[in-house]
Amino acid sequence: MAHIFSNNELALSVFNDLAEKMTGKRLERTGSTDIPDDLIVIGNESDNSYVANKMLDGSWEIPVYRTGSDDYFIHSYSENGRKVLVLGGGRPRAFLYAVYAYFEKIGCSYFWDGDIIPHKETLELDNFDILESPRFEYRGLRYFAHRSLHRFQAEHWTLEDWKKEIDWILKKRLNLFMLRIGQDDLFQKTFPGIVPYPKGDEPVSEEFARSYDNRTPFWSLQERGKLRKALLDYAFERDLLHPEDTGTMTHWYSRTPMEFVNAVKPEFVPQAASPHRGPTGLVWDIREDSNLENYFKLTQTHIDEYGSDKIFHTIGLAERDISHDRAENHRWKLYAYRRILERLRKSYPDAPLLIASWDLLNNSWTSEQVGELLDMLDPNNTLLFDYTSDSDIEDRNFTHWHCVGKFPWIFGIFLAFESGNDLRGNYPVIRKRLAIAKDDPFCKGMVIWPENSHSDTLMYEFFAANAWNADYLEIRDFIPVFCRKRYGKNAAWMQDLWFKALPILECGYWNFHQFYGEVFGKLRMISFPMIEEKVQGFLKEAERVKPALDIAAELLAELADRPLDDAMIRRDMIDIARTAGGRVFQYLYNILPAAYPDREKCREILDAMREVLHLLADLVKSSTEFSLCYTLDGLKEYLPVNPAFESALKANAENHYCRSYVAELFDGCYFKEFELYAKHALGAEMAAAEWEAVVDEFYNTPLENYRPDCKRYLTEFPGTCRKLSACIRKIR
Repeated sequence: MAHIFSNNELALSVFNDLAEKMTGKRLERTGSTDIPDDLIVIGNESDNSYVANKMLDGSWEIPVYRTGSDDYFIHSYSENGRKVLVLGGGRPRAFLYAVYAYFEKIGCSYFWDGDIIPHKETLELDNFDILESPRFEYRGLRYFAHRSLHRFQAEHWTLEDWKKEIDWILKKRLNLFMLRIGQDDLFQKTFPGIVPYPKGDEPVSEEFARSYDNRTPFWSLQERGKLRKALLDYAFERDLLHPEDTGTMTHWYSRTPMEFVNAVKPEFVPQAASPHRGPTGLVWDIREDSNLENYFKLTQTHIDEYGSDKIFHTIGLAERDISHDRAENHRWKLYAYRRILERLRKSYPDAPLLIASWDLLNNSWTSEQVGELLDMLDPNNTLLFDYTSDSDIEDRNFTHWHCVGKFPWIFGIFLAFESGNDLRGNYPVIRKRLAIAKDDPFCKGMVIWPENSHSDTLMYEFFAANAWNADYLEIRDFIPVFCRKRYGKNAAWMQDLWFKALPILECGYWNFHQFYGEVFGKLRMISFPMIEEKVQGFLKEAERVKPALDIAAELLAELADRPLDDAMIRRDMIDIARTAGGRVFQYLYNILPAAYPDREKCREILDAMREVLHLLADLVKSSTEFSLCYTLDGLKEYLPVNPAFESALKANAENHYCRSYVAELFDGCYFKEFELYAKHALGAEMAAAEWEAVVDEFYNTPLENYRPDCKRYLTEFPGTCRKLSACIRKIR
């Protein structure tokens, strides 16, 4: 039996955990390498005496890895009749990369929703000679502040969820993650004499009551703080990076408490346009040193209480126009960056700072304006963080921002707004632009940065595979690898399904929304008749979604004949089915305005839409992952939940920006709103009171009344797929 020799307790523990899962046995730890048994060594010549001695006496040539880097090695050889396996790397997390990579080489696969670990009688210890270096220095992902469904929204996750997630990050050889999930008790810890902890049941202002802005806590802020501390400690113990927010960080999920506003009375930056209004949503006027200093106090408190000073991040004055005069607005943006930078450098002169791209894209910075910004930045410690590299807006991404070949930058996949929790991906654009990133030495990283998490398992795996070395620019080259690792003996037919589904995925992506949007949120926002230009726009969008119509019927019929007993296959089949049905609904939604003058044609399209919508609901109800009730159950199992939170949870899911594939919203809102929409499309007046009554009823009805019977709907899943397939064939 092999023994294990290591001074790195964490890497040793991870190795033994995986060894036990694979073979049923843990390896015995040895304090001496002078034993006849096979030997597994974890470490490098700096922390492991065995490796050091082998290097110093010249009996083993140590792989040439970079000290302090993410390089890792796996090497095996024979010594005195025994096998020796050495795992090591340039820093502590690289030891973990080596351990996870070793088990992957002998058959393991890692996914966000679980690991696949084959049974083996013994571990393979020979024929390894691996040294790997990452192409990208920074490789990571973000978790965002929206709330509704546990699978997609990290705010709902428990410490055990986070530990599993952080382990998955390491298994994928990522090194950076960011929590943008609100500030928890940061104001309370920074300004304890001014901002008290909320009781939890305080009423929310009417303005925010039915919005993603409703930040009613479900667990107390004290408990949220403990959770943040524990999960970040767990991550830092594993040598991960977490960018610290700095600068003008006021946003919808990080509003200024009114207690602070009333006591400190900060003046605010002028604001001509922004969704973030009112005293809690305005940016403090950073022309005043005291306001800038108070912002930095929040950053410093997070570092002291929770975080780390290794890397920073700022959004500048994102999502805000200071003036309607573009030149004046630009001067303000540059001024804000200058102020933020100089304050940060006063305390942390060398730490890297990520300049987020959101404002550059969303507020239409010209190429010349971005050039002005880069000219005032130090390339030695500042990076342009283009996390919207997959945008279909051709002139608003890194290729037009003077960074390629000139200034350090990071390539990012935004993937989806909060409402886009289906399968999607601008794969053709990613392929083209990632090829540029791979060849540009100034590109220092690759990230995925959506407004939800784990919405799209294929995309997350595609990202993770490319974040290390950009080996799979073409999604069609990656799908066979993905299927082999995820599905085992079922890989062939699942691969066939994914290839069939790919055009459906590619005709939906995050900023392909100008007309059809994420339709659940826009059913009641269309006024008929449409003006001619918009009708043409809708028809143009319908053409882009039309591939789904041509493929979905066959795909759904095939899904109906496949087994559902494997949890990963079941999850992926439901995701594929709901995405296919959703695209068909979007297609019908887009062709309807052109049919408005023809009432019979209009009625025909509406009948098809109604059938698709109801069958889509049945698909969604087949999994607890799409249920607010089951999400709320999970929150209550972990900690006591604020009784006032149920209404907030509804608001966080129901508001027009966040509406998505949520089971309770179909019965509570979508079906009823569709009937009002249909009446209006057929000539009835738009009756605002009727729309409001639907939403009022949803909020006034206990969530439990909408709980789906997921077991029943899962049993009916094959039949639902067949019905939807038949419906689509009629449409075609």
